[in-house]
Amino acid sequence: METNQPETAAVSGQPVAPQNASEQAKTEPERVPFMASTREKIAALLMYVLAYLSVDRLLFTGYDTWYLHVCIVVFVLAFVALTEYLHRDTPRSRESWVWLGCLLIVTAAIALNRCRAWREDYCDAWTLFYSSAPLFLHIFAVWWALSRSDALLDGESGHLLPLDALDGFVVFPFKHFFLRLRTVGCTLSRLRGGEKREKPKAETVGWSLVMSAAALGLLWWAVNLLVSADSGFADLVSGFLDSLRFEWKIELSSFLFRFLLSLPVGAYLFGLLAGALREDKAALRKRAAGIGETLEMLRGVPERVWLVLLALFCLLYLAFFAVQARYLFGAFTGAPPEGFSVAEYARQGFFELCKVMAVNFALLWLVTRTAREDARTQKSTRALCLALLAESFLLAVVAFSKLALYIDIYGFTPKRLQSTWLVCVLAFGCGCAAWSLTPHIPARPAKGGKTFRVWMYFGAVTLSLLCLY
Repeated sequence: METNQPETAAVSGQPVAPQNASEQAKTEPERVPFMASTREKIAALLMYVLAYLSVDRLLFTGYDTWYLHVCIVVFVLAFVALTEYLHRDTPRSRESWVWLGCLLIVTAAIALNRCRAWREDYCDAWTLFYSSAPLFLHIFAVWWALSRSDALLDGESGHLLPLDALDGFVVFPFKHFFLRLRTVGCTLSRLRGGEKREKPKAETVGWSLVMSAAALGLLWWAVNLLVSADSGFADLVSGFLDSLRFEWKIELSSFLFRFLLSLPVGAYLFGLLAGALREDKAALRKRAAGIGETLEMLRGVPERVWLVLLALFCLLYLAFFAVQARYLFGAFTGAPPEGFSVAEYARQGFFELCKVMAVNFALLWLVTRTAREDARTQKSTRALCLALLAESFLLAVVAFSKLALYIDIYGFTPKRLQSTWLVCVLAFGCGCAAWSLTPHIPARPAKGGKTFRVWMYFGAVTLSLLCLY
């Protein structure tokens, strides 16, 4: 009877050695050490300066409007330049120009102290800084960085907008939150290792400056210890030290506080820029494809079910228009219905009509994603969807007419301008959705995947232009 030696060893509790080197490599995968490119090293060091200046100048500038505006412009331009430097070898998409343009337009609006559409009246620098304009600036900056680094899930903006936003604002920055620290550590470890490099001058100068600062700090400490140890030496240098001690302590504590505050800011920004660059683009596309396959699994609702539900919505709106026709279309006659002032007529129901349009968009998304057959290929479903969009567009027209009557009598205000922009974006969305439902024609391919992106462009560009008001 033959015996199996490896099995005997396993039974006896002895460790079984791998048969060859390939098996050992499979059981113990080689750990790849962290490496950072030269651009990442330079960008990591520059991000310390940029983050400190952003915290120091944007949060502690007082109420000097002109100075704050200059700081915002310089920060945005430095952010753009650093992003371009990191992504110099990354192919530039045409979409990235749209988001860069929106970013620069909002920056110009803040610099010119515009953005009156998002505030009630003229305000100082701090009020402007904490208004909606910097929020738009942040949104456009993150989206431009994602587009420039080709880190959008589908390679471009589209129906995966919520997941792309989650990646840009949360996942990438915090997933790579310590990337800057690792990059700086990699740089210092190579310097400490004494490896020969072709261009060591920049790193040598930087390391020398750091060590010089540390040595000067120790020198200052030694002087203070000598003063405490010997009264004669203290009398000799007391005048000089007294003139510097108070201001030095204040400046040092202020610098340390702002520097510590800038560390998470710089880590977040570098995690976004360098982290998005390091993301595996093939894995992102695979993830997008997996999401698409998951959405396809939702297709199980028979056409008849959606036909009944869509018909109920359409009949509901028809009944609403029939019963309230005199009230809804009163603005077209230039006068509100009896018993209503212009202000009451314009305000009542405006945002409710906009919310109804949002409900209709959600319903259309459910229909197009869960119907067993593509809605564009089913004539009945497509007809009811287009009817629903037509009624939504009519709701937008009614809301706009009420707002126009209000503006014609009382004039423009920031809130009324915001409301006008919202109605226009919703009406444009109805047109885009209707265009996406057009059937497949050989000479004109399906456009369902592109119309949402066009709607995003329209909303972003008009929003940035509105900031110039």
